[in-house]
Formats: sequence, C-alpha cells, structure tokens
Amino acid sequence: MAIVSGDLRFHLTGGAANADPSLSLGGVISSVQLTDATLENLFDNVSPAQALAGCTHYRALSFKNASALTAYGAVVFISQETTSADTTIEIAYDSTGTQSIVNETTAPTGLSFSTPLSLGAGLALGDVVAGGVARIWFKRIVAPAAAQASDSGKITCTVGSAP
Repeated sequence: MAIVSGDLRFHLTGGAANADPSLSLGGVISSVQLTDATLENLFDNVSPAQALAGCTHYRALSFKNASALTAYGAVVFISQETTSADTTIEIAYDSTGTQSIVNETTAPTGLSFSTPLSLGAGLALGDVVAGGVARIWFKRIVAPAAAQASDSGKITCTVGSAP
C-alpha cells in the first residue's frame, strides 16, 4: 500500500476553521486546505500602493500527511517560481510548528528563508508520521515600482519510499 497524492495536503493556519488565506499567519492548523497549491491562492493581489512602494508579506501553511502511512523523507520546494519579474517567493521550515505572527508584515523569528526551485534543493521536512504535520512559512517580496500584473507560482511536496 502506498501513499496517494490526495493524502498529502497543504492546510491554512490561523485557527481550526480559518478559511481566509490572508489570516494564515501560523498558530493552529485549519481544517481548510489551500486550493490547488498555487501561491496566488495563498497571497492576495498586490495593491497599486504596494506595487509602488514594494512590500514583504508572510504566510504559514501546514503540510499534512492524511494517510495511514508515514511520509518518509518529505521535501518541499517551489516547483514554479512567480511569473512576475518583480516578485519572489521564499520558503522556510518551522521545525517547532507553533510560531504565529500578529500581521502579514511581521517576520516569523529564527527562520532561514530560501528559494529552492528544485527537488534537489528543497527543504527537507524529514519523516511526517500518519496524521502528522510540518509547518512551512512563505515570504513574498514585491520590489518597489513593481508592474501591476497577474502573478502565480506553485509549491510541491514529495515523499520518498519506506526505508
């Protein structure tokens, strides 16, 4: 028996029933899944004022293993970088999984953000037991004087086979 991809899910955070991605700021895992694992479903549109001045926003997701099996060697990476030259996404693994922030412009503490664009460069989450979760933080950086454009990106989590 193998883990099926539908059992590996990204959930919002910010409360047990939080359905608002803009409030996915850590804390309790939500029962609500991120739609489609695309970053445009995690971050709101950049306003004209934000595009002009530039901005940095943060979000937290919980990677949940909803299967009855351990997800061995889980790795998360950015499988599609943002389509705009004026934005970047960075991710960080929060090994404690308990951190929360007061608003989207406050950085979580003690994390090292990077832009892993391949499986080989991905963030190692280790083994995620059946029903277990791992916390991933996202940082979207919009450069000052950014062009207003539709923007998207995609995140992927893969798992290995049993040892």
